[in-house]
Amino acid sequence: MVQKIIFILATVLFSFCAIAQALNDPIYINYSFQPTAEFDARNGNVTTNFIEVNATAPAIKIGKKIKVFNAVYYRNSNFDYSSNLDQNNSFPTTLHDIRYSSIIRMQLNPKWEIVAIPRIMVRSDLSQSINRNDFFPQVAVLATYAINGNPNFKIGLGGALNNDFERNVFVPLGSLYYDSKKVKIEVVYPNANFLYKQSENFEFGLFASIDGAISRVGQFNLANENIKYLRTFQLLVAPTASHRIYKQIFGHLKIGFAPIRSFETMNGEFDIIQNQNYDVKSSLFFRTGISFRLKN
Repeated sequence: MVQKIIFILATVLFSFCAIAQALNDPIYINYSFQPTAEFDARNGNVTTNFIEVNATAPAIKIGKKIKVFNAVYYRNSNFDYSSNLDQNNSFPTTLHDIRYSSIIRMQLNPKWEIVAIPRIMVRSDLSQSINRNDFFPQVAVLATYAINGNPNFKIGLGGALNNDFERNVFVPLGSLYYDSKKVKIEVVYPNANFLYKQSENFEFGLFASIDGAISRVGQFNLANENIKYLRTFQLLVAPTASHRIYKQIFGHLKIGFAPIRSFETMNGEFDIIQNQNYDVKSSLFFRTGISFRLKN
């Protein structure tokens, strides 16, 4: 319940996944590590590693007002469970997240812009042949307003068909974007960044992220239920720093805290199996990466 409330509140505040980093840093690679953490009220522990890669193609212009960006994303998540984890489950050790997105931006006038993001995702442990059960669609639409016509100060409202935490659920969306000579604020689901730009080469601040996904897994039985999906969730909070390595190549580092983490099992109807959630105690997390940043 706590995870669901946090997810809904964050979704109301945050806007679409991928606009910020995918457009400002169209190519990036990140590696994350979470040290061994104990399961809460259950035997066993888990150590987590994941790597993610994103590439966004240059804009395709349609007329004078429309730009279309196409992006591909891949994440490989690896879970190393302890040998004393409850023996009546078969949690996957690897999850794959593959996404293809189109980011469509229509500039109505100097103040108003419509942004739409249709996306198709494959989320699975790939232990079985890929079929329609591995595919998860998402569509989001947002209207943004430039305060006083300033393109560096925007707010937005909209809605989305979302599959990160519930199956095919409609959620409201909101966004905030502010960029000045020294301060940059991006509240863009699932991330929020509050940055101070010390120079053109170095910036630092605070980062927060909601990380949730439903993945198809190899079937196993748990509590007399046939498990077909695994829902993972975590909240990440960390100081963040970025430094120019060479020309438009930036290095990034985050060392922070994961106060909420969980694994939840679901049947073929996407119903949560009661009393079979595996909450993880809070833990540290480390993330490092490099990106190619567009010139201002």
